This record gives sequence, C-alpha cells and structure tokens, in this order.
Amino acid sequence: MGLTKFPHGVSSFGVPIMGTGARYTGWWGVQSYFVDYDHGSDSNSGKDPSASMCNLQTAINAAAAGSVIYVRNRDQDVSGTDPEYITPASTANWNIPEAKTHLSIIGASNLSHVPSEAGRISVYLSGSTGTSRVMQWNAAFGLLENLAFRSGSATTYLLYLYSSSTSLGAQATVVNNCEFKKHTGTAAVYIQDTWYNTIYGCDFHDNMIGISAFGFSSTIRRLMIANTIFRNQTLSENGQNIRIAGSSNQDINIIGCVFTNSTLTGGTNKFINIVDAATGTIAGCYFPVDAGEGVTSITDNGLSQMGNYQADHVDHESCYGAAV
Repeated sequence: MGLTKFPHGVSSFGVPIMGTGARYTGWWGVQSYFVDYDHGSDSNSGKDPSASMCNLQTAINAAAAGSVIYVRNRDQDVSGTDPEYITPASTANWNIPEAKTHLSIIGASNLSHVPSEAGRISVYLSGSTGTSRVMQWNAAFGLLENLAFRSGSATTYLLYLYSSSTSLGAQATVVNNCEFKKHTGTAAVYIQDTWYNTIYGCDFHDNMIGISAFGFSSTIRRLMIANTIFRNQTLSENGQNIRIAGSSNQDINIIGCVFTNSTLTGGTNKFINIVDAATGTIAGCYFPVDAGEGVTSITDNGLSQMGNYQADHVDHESCYGAAV
C-alpha cells in the first residue's frame, strides 16, 4: 500500500473493506476510484489511494454503474484567500453519462468526518475555458457529496441535473453537503424534468439564482430542498434564491432552509419564486423579513406555508411545533 495523500483512515467514510482482499471493492463488487489532482496520474489504475488518478473525468470514464469516486482536496497555498481548485483536463468540463447510474462522487478531506462541514469548503471544482456547465449529471440515483463548485469560465450552471420526457436522466440524484458560490450565470444548480431529487445541507453564497428547477418537456416532482442556507452579501445581481417554473410541478418541498438577507439586490428580488403554480410546502424556514403569501420577497403560488419564522410576522403557534 504505502503512504497516500488521502485522509488517514480513508475506509472510515464509506469504503467497504472486504475479506477477500478486494480492499476497495463495494458491497456489490463495484470498484471504488481515487482522484488526487496534485499527486495522481491518469496512467494509474485509480483503484487504491496510493495509485490515484489525476483527473476526475478519467475516473468517471473508468467507473461502472454503482462506483464510488473519492476526490482529494488539493495542496493549499496558505497565503491565498480561497482553497486551491480542481479544473477539468480539457475544455469539456465534467459529464456523467446516463449509463453511470448509482454513481457517487465524494470529496475527501480531513474534514470529511465532520457532519456540519464534511469537506465542502476544501474540495473545489472549477469550470474550464470555453465551456458552459461545470458539471452535467445525466444519470439516475447519483450522489454528490462534500464538494464546492465555482464558475471558473463556465457561463450557465455550476451543476446541471438533466432529464427529459424520454429518459430516466438524473432522477433521484442527491446533492448533499455541497457549496455553490459566486455564480453570475443562469443558476448555480439547474434541475430539468427530473423527479425525486434532493438538495440537502448545502450552502449557496452570492449567486444570481441559487436553485432553478424547470419542468420543460416533463415535470418537476418530489423535489426536496432541505436544511440549506442561502447567503447573499456582495454580488450585485442576487435575484432569486429558489426558482420553480414549468407547468404541473408537484410536491415541491422547501424545508428548514435559512435565507439570510433582508433584501435581495437585483433581478426578480425573491427568496422563493414559484413562477408557475405548483403544489408543495414551505415549512420550518427562516426569513429575515415578512415573507408571507403576496409579499414581494416570496411567491407561494400553490405552495402552503407552515411553521416558518418571518421577522415581521411570526406564526408563533405553528413555529413552536415545526419540525426543522
């Protein structure tokens, strides 16, 4: 084995140790892969931390459905203000094909065992020159965890969860404990025509639009956005934290989220903008101003509110009983 640059005890955050000697083989016999941008090589197998690949797309291409890819944080320039970021090997950015179902991409740093952080501020992915999306995810039942996304040269989305009316696409993909920061394009996370997606425990910081979900050729259904914080501090075009559009969207649930700014600074100026009527719930959220139905900063448009804290108007009885 030898020494590796991955966190000590890499097996402790989810790599099964099998008794047959297949050290990093998963429960169903599917291989785990390791990516180390600073110390790996694409000529390596990637199947052991000491034989890490260099580029994430190389590991994605090698992985079968059901694989787990662990991405190590980069060596840091401690004089810099942000962590060092990982870029694609080419201008093609990262793409997860539809056939790679049940794929997991997990950031692995020394913070990976801390539930409140889990490395999301240290494993940075940044777009490359001449591309539009930092990562496009076309496969169902996926997991992204402990990653931070930046635009780089990307112009539209940081993360694109894509389906259509004729494909399973990114259905039931979970985005957990990730950060999306300073994106001036269309949306930091764009969700199209998918069902059962979950955005959980994430941090959206200074984005023109945080999460945008659009039912174009199909609908958005069973979307859960939970325990997520939306911060807007400096960007001049903070228009919408959450935007839901398209007809017949169902079961949109926004639960336990925190919206930090009393006013947005540009564009539509809404914490939650339900453009076309949908069904669902906004529950246990914190708004720094009165964000009741009909108030400028929120458009319910079919979603019911329960147990939210609204600074100028608090439903105390339901708030005390709200499950966040």
